Amino acid sequence: MAPLDLEGGTLGQRHKHYNKLLKETISSGQPVSAFTLGDNDVENLLKIDQACHARDIDFIVSVFKSGDMLCVSRALARSPWLVTDSQYANIINSDYVHTQLFPYMSTKAFIKLIKHIRLNIQDEVRAEQFYLHEKKDTDALRWLPKCSASFIEAKIEKHIDNMKVRTFKRLCEKTNKIFEIVLDKTCYYERARYAQVAMFLLKVDVDKFLDVVEKDRSNYIPKFNDKATALIMKKSPKRVIDKFDRYATSIHIPTFSRYLKTDEIKPFLYAQAKKDNDKNFEYYNLRNFFRYDTVKYFIKRLPKNEQFEFVKKVFIDKEIAEADEEKLAAGTEQYDMRKLYIIVRTPSYIWYRFADFERAFKDITEKISKDLDNYDIVSMLAVLMSCAQNNLQHIQKLIQYYLDKHRTLDSLYTLKFTAKLLDRTNIYKYDEKTWNLINELFKILKIYDEPNSDWQNTVAIIESVVVYNIVHDQIVPANVQQKFSFKTLKEHGKKLNEEQKEKVFRYLYDLLINKLKPITKEDEFSDTLTILSQILELLRDWKKELTDYTLVTDKIKECVKIKRENSWKGSLLHLYKFKKSWQRLMFEESVAMNPGEEVCLNALKHDPLLLERQSKEVQSLRSNDAVSLRRLLAKLRIYWPQSLATQWANAYKENLNKTDGHKATIRGLCTSLSQKQLLELIDKYKPTDAKIDWSAVDDRILSIQRFIAKNMHIARPQPSPESILFFARGDYLQYALPSLLAIFYNLNITESKKYIPKLLDAPVSVQKHGIRLAYKKLDHETIKKIFFDCWKSSKNVSIRAIIFKFTFELLCNEKDSGKAVSLWEMVELFIDNLTFEEDKKIYELMCRVEQVPRNVRAKYLIKVYDFMKKLTQKVKEEDRDNYKRLTAQLAEHSRQIMDDMPPEFVHGVIQEFIDKDFFGFEDNFGSIHSGGIISVISAYLLNAKDENVQTEKYEKVFVPIMKRAFEKWSEKKNGNFIIRSNFQYLLLKLSDDLRDYVVENKLLLPVKMFLNIKEELEKSISISENYMLLTKWKLTVAIAKLAKKPYSEDKNWADITAEIAPEFGKISLDYLKEDVKTHFPCIYKLYSKALNTQLQLITEESNKIKIYKCFLAENDFIEGYLTAIETSKDAYLYNKDSYADLWNQISEHPSVEIKMHYYYNTNNDYNGCCY
Repeated sequence: MAPLDLEGGTLGQRHKHYNKLLKETISSGQPVSAFTLGDNDVENLLKIDQACHARDIDFIVSVFKSGDMLCVSRALARSPWLVTDSQYANIINSDYVHTQLFPYMSTKAFIKLIKHIRLNIQDEVRAEQFYLHEKKDTDALRWLPKCSASFIEAKIEKHIDNMKVRTFKRLCEKTNKIFEIVLDKTCYYERARYAQVAMFLLKVDVDKFLDVVEKDRSNYIPKFNDKATALIMKKSPKRVIDKFDRYATSIHIPTFSRYLKTDEIKPFLYAQAKKDNDKNFEYYNLRNFFRYDTVKYFIKRLPKNEQFEFVKKVFIDKEIAEADEEKLAAGTEQYDMRKLYIIVRTPSYIWYRFADFERAFKDITEKISKDLDNYDIVSMLAVLMSCAQNNLQHIQKLIQYYLDKHRTLDSLYTLKFTAKLLDRTNIYKYDEKTWNLINELFKILKIYDEPNSDWQNTVAIIESVVVYNIVHDQIVPANVQQKFSFKTLKEHGKKLNEEQKEKVFRYLYDLLINKLKPITKEDEFSDTLTILSQILELLRDWKKELTDYTLVTDKIKECVKIKRENSWKGSLLHLYKFKKSWQRLMFEESVAMNPGEEVCLNALKHDPLLLERQSKEVQSLRSNDAVSLRRLLAKLRIYWPQSLATQWANAYKENLNKTDGHKATIRGLCTSLSQKQLLELIDKYKPTDAKIDWSAVDDRILSIQRFIAKNMHIARPQPSPESILFFARGDYLQYALPSLLAIFYNLNITESKKYIPKLLDAPVSVQKHGIRLAYKKLDHETIKKIFFDCWKSSKNVSIRAIIFKFTFELLCNEKDSGKAVSLWEMVELFIDNLTFEEDKKIYELMCRVEQVPRNVRAKYLIKVYDFMKKLTQKVKEEDRDNYKRLTAQLAEHSRQIMDDMPPEFVHGVIQEFIDKDFFGFEDNFGSIHSGGIISVISAYLLNAKDENVQTEKYEKVFVPIMKRAFEKWSEKKNGNFIIRSNFQYLLLKLSDDLRDYVVENKLLLPVKMFLNIKEELEKSISISENYMLLTKWKLTVAIAKLAKKPYSEDKNWADITAEIAPEFGKISLDYLKEDVKTHFPCIYKLYSKALNTQLQLITEESNKIKIYKCFLAENDFIEGYLTAIETSKDAYLYNKDSYADLWNQISEHPSVEIKMHYYYNTNNDYNGCCY
């Protein structure tokens, strides 16, 4: 039986015939036979479409497993019901897809299936099952938009860091709660971007959207366009008006101003001016509001007759400008005007834009003096241009004034004046008198003179002169014509009527057409292409149709013919692509003008015989290695299998006899040939020997073999692994790698188990790829066996490095604790078997302890730490510092898993550090002030569930450190008290870890240990030399003692500090009073610094304010007030609202000393000034 072939001349006709065949097949009612992949694509597609129409599940599943991506794609496209219809939930569910389909589907087919399910699934429960099955968070995230709202809200936080903006939008469409969660958890600089994407939620609930946005105090508010601003102002105008300082840079000001009533304009401007004068950090957004370009929208909302009077009174008249602000009563209109005048930094003449021309002309010309800068003169006259508004009498008066008063200005300023005049008025409506006046300016600028080096600056003026003469039927002066370089002048068309536009177009068209000359040389050919490009640009910009200008199309066709005859280099591509609708006029020449796949596909749609008529160009395409014809060849193979596809395949086979173009030829054959034909080609050219005899090699045959090896994977369906294994050996391996990896990557699981072991028996160069493929394709148990066998049998360092890398990744990615233990045991064997001469990548990789599952991490850390200690002693000197650093990082990580670490191991690490670094200055562990081992000492001491254990650790570890530190307290190295500094840092870490470690991990509060440390400090070091250290620790002990009472497992540090803040404030005040009494009043300065350090433990500002207020409890205790000022002044500057009550109370104290400190710290005008 002859293979089925479609009828019809064009692609559309063949589609129509296919649809007819399908309709007949379906109406015949014949059952679909079991699917077998044949060489005829049309027959395959007909069976698939028939099965999809009949909803034959078994047939469709067998297509999924076929491996032919055309068939798989067709089956998916024709069976959306398989995903959307709940009656097929037994097929399209996570369990069935991954256990019954995945093992038998090629990788590409399975990826396409999963994507198809993800795009079409509507059942939220099944979508959640797919989500939970994914091992990678990035893969799981793709399913989240299809899940239920409650499920999304529960899972979203873990995905915020990896979430793309478009995914965020889809999630917000599902539940607007996501918007609130993401903005709450995102970095401040990302919030505006997310809010911008979620702007559509404004339509759902304006107030809720703004509530979420306003929670962010960082001023990262999204930009609201005109429509969004209008919606906000309709729903919540008062909110934005009251908080305008927050929205000033975000809303659309022109739209916002339209929603203010006329009588609200002035009060609104006055209110904003007062805020900006206040210089509060919260009003930072107003900094760019008070400019003419913004304020003008509000002025225009006033009645027309009041606009100029208002701006004149505020910004122009001297009464407000020279008013003494201290003598103006707050609340009066003059006071408000003065505030507005101060804050709006705009030259007074700009405001004349609101005046009529006569008034503006009179006042501005009076302001212009000989001493005025030329730039300012032109700027002031530009304001008059705006007032003139195309009134010819006004324009004449303005030009005459310039000629009378400023003719002698530098030509640069005359040029600026003239250019602004042309831009702001319509020169083409000038009458003769106005034209004669502006002509005087042109003469000053030498527009009509012969071209010189300066004429390029007057291009805009030259274009205006040309257009004016054209529309007024006057001859363009020769010198102007000479200076005019081609432009389509479309921007001038905005000022012309239809008749004038036609005149300008016709002038330019004739100008270009007259430049076309007969072509006899290649440079003339290039010039003609440039002129034709200009003509097409002119036609496009003036909205003309190429069909009306046959002279142009004939010239283009002539250029195509000349180029073909002479083989000249000039490209015609830009002419062909100028406008898509014009391409049909150049259809016959399209292959020559745009040699590529697009025009060939277009030929299939309209006239496939074009490819035969343009055989020379088509043959050139077939031999061009830089051109891909993959889509074209796929169409030919499906719709013209017996005609064009066969012709092209034969042409490619003929090209094999040539010595070049083999890349394009082989890629063409891989795409065109059926599986059987391709295997015959591969068998014909497969190498007989793995080694190439370079002295006797046939270069043509080798070239063919090379490109077959590189490109066979692009065939549909892909050839079997045996085909590529013929090439994946010896000298041919370098060529075969792309196909080897692509074919093996695409194998289904069943085939992978069969073929991947063959790669592992190959030489090292192939074995590496076999290991990678095994890791990607096989299950964990199979991988473990393969890796273990390879590890035992191989001494090659690169093979061992790859095996260790992938085994380590398996361990790190394992979420099942039982499987993690099994993998750890294998990794442990690998580490035991490591030498000190492995690939360096192994040593660096194994130190990434933070990625290892928690249940085996402690054992892993100890094993690797012991190995790295030995390695450090064996490596070369130049590598030693790096391995010391890695070893130190391993030791530091023990802090994170202190519960799991054997105490004797940690104690040993600490003891080594103390001897060599803390006291020995060797710095083996890196900079100890970066956290380092000191953070481990702190965690070791604090990690205790009862006081007895903690006391034992204190006696064994901390007491020896403290005693040795006191003995060496005065020792220096390089002029610094290194040991003293190290000990102080340890105390600071213990203090910080109250919050960061003890409460975070629900451990025992170390009150007894902290008291013991306090007693030893007070006994061993002098207060005069160590006041800050002793005071800070005394405050730390106070916090620890107070925290003991409210401390419980259900309370976090913020809850605890909120309860203890008032009591801690009272204790801190008592300590200060005691120090002032014992020492001297100015001790409050040092005490404030010590207190500020410890207040870093308290993160909530409200809790800090409670403490500061305690220092104001006794009116007679001046130092208490001064301490409150010292400790809160920085926070007050950035958060005046929260601290207002505290600082108001301070300001009301009658003490002159307190008032001096108060005003010094609140007067922004003088802070930081130098005299």
